[in-house]
Amino acid sequence: MDNMTKQKTLSEFETMKLVEQNAHEFYLKASENSSLADERVRNCFGKIAEDEKHHVVLVDRIINILTNCL
Repeated sequence: MDNMTKQKTLSEFETMKLVEQNAHEFYLKASENSSLADERVRNCFGKIAEDEKHHVVLVDRIINILTNCL
C-alpha cells in the first residue's frame, strides 16, 4: 500500500471511529434517560451502546495495524 493510500485509509478509519464513539454516547445517554418509561427500551439502548463501544475498540485495532504494520 503506497503512503497516499495508507493515509486516506487511516483517515477514513479515524472518521469511522468518531462515528462509532458518537453512536456509543448517543445510545448510552438514551439508555440513561429516565423519561423513557419502558425499561426494555432503555435496556436495548444500553446493549446497543455496548456494541458501539466494542466497534470503537475494533476500529482502533485496525488503525493500529495500519499504522504499525503497513
